Amino acid sequence: MTTFRQDVATLGSGWNKTLLNYALAMRALDEQPIEDRNSWKFLGAMHGFHPQLWVNERLIKTGAPIPVDLTNNTFGNQCQHGSWYFVSWHRAYLFAFESIVAAKVKELTGDDWLLPYWNYLNSNNPKALYLPDAFVAKTLPDGSPNPLCKYPRRPGITKLQPHGGFSLEAMDENDFTVGNGTLGFGGGITGDFVQFDGIAGELEVNPHNTVHGLVGGYMGNALLAGLDPIFWLHHCNIDRLWEAWMNTPGKTMVKDPRWSNGPADRSFIMPVPGDNAPGVTFTSKDTLKGGKFYRPYDDLVSGTGVTPGAIAVARVNMGSPTQQTVLPIGANTTAVKVGGASVDTHIDLEPTAAAKSIATMGANTLGKEVARLYLSLESVRGSAPSPLLDVYVNLPDGADPALNADRLAGSLTLFGLNVASQTDGHHAGTGLGYTIDITDLAQRLTDAGDFDPNHLRVTLVPGEQISDEEPVTVERISVLKRSGVVS
Repeated sequence: MTTFRQDVATLGSGWNKTLLNYALAMRALDEQPIEDRNSWKFLGAMHGFHPQLWVNERLIKTGAPIPVDLTNNTFGNQCQHGSWYFVSWHRAYLFAFESIVAAKVKELTGDDWLLPYWNYLNSNNPKALYLPDAFVAKTLPDGSPNPLCKYPRRPGITKLQPHGGFSLEAMDENDFTVGNGTLGFGGGITGDFVQFDGIAGELEVNPHNTVHGLVGGYMGNALLAGLDPIFWLHHCNIDRLWEAWMNTPGKTMVKDPRWSNGPADRSFIMPVPGDNAPGVTFTSKDTLKGGKFYRPYDDLVSGTGVTPGAIAVARVNMGSPTQQTVLPIGANTTAVKVGGASVDTHIDLEPTAAAKSIATMGANTLGKEVARLYLSLESVRGSAPSPLLDVYVNLPDGADPALNADRLAGSLTLFGLNVASQTDGHHAGTGLGYTIDITDLAQRLTDAGDFDPNHLRVTLVPGEQISDEEPVTVERISVLKRSGVVS
């Protein structure tokens, strides 16, 4: 048996053995009651669980008993987003899920099994964006209903249709976290357990959130996403991207004991194969190479944007992350409410800091100061599960955003917005936070004579799931200057 997770595209088209066994195991696990910690619904509820929503979706019956360990801060609603625990928690979640499915496959067929990954950004595969055939087939080879497409997605989806911003740009970032955690590959610093905290890392923003939104249906709602079998192949690829990033010279992984040993206030816990066997607690360090939740991959090059073992610094190396500084150099003055139409907001910049940032953005001489500029969207709130929001910089008056792609700073899928905005949740309704690197855009605008060091205009353009009836509010938008020394 191979001990490496493999690209699903290399396993054979249609109903290859890996996906057929996955479907057989999924069907059996989905027939088990939610009280069983190995059941499909229990595993899904670990990521996100809302009893009334699950009743409404007919996943559980009204008045049916709900396992106490899904509601008492033990197993349920554990998924970590908007924090530096995003990658490590999901890695352990994958491992636990894989072990339970593998045990069921062994019971049903006698075969060994490992979870494959969906390599959707592999430029060498013309069908990379397509869902694997087995996830859209109506029936299994024996003619019975296909469990791999049981739970709702976008109607008729067979292929991801990117709106914009679907890329491997996150792999260009050199540092897992910078300064106080405002910026970086991995997410914002938090010492405690928070299901949706305030600062998403670059990997989480894109491609993670983007794929959740593009698949849609249950995948587009954090409280239901773990029920879709494609969720696990998606997260397997996200985990592979993290592994590829860590294995690339020039990248700086976090070594903070708060990450390695955290969270401080609540233990992460995963189920193991067996009839309600006791769970296994863990910390982030248990997900690194040599840890109990680590699994290697067959390929860390294809579709990752990096070549592990070879230095790949697409962005200039700004020195040690602990020596870099991140400071605001301007912000808007009022919250922005986005409904059915685009909304402009204005940022007054500190002229000296802005001018110095512009002057040092392109620095690449060793020992010289270098800067990067970011937009920061803080306390983003709304009731939709994964609305789309496009962010433009210095869009001309009256211009059609669709005809000005050169002014697009970023396309955000606000995955989990409904959870992060719940005032009665652990997150206390403080919303989500995002940062967008606008350095290259600012450089282009400067070269074109359209970047005023005193002033910036930001336009927020609503996409699906944003309307006058279901708006999104951004409490504050600021410009951050990240400074370092070329090294």
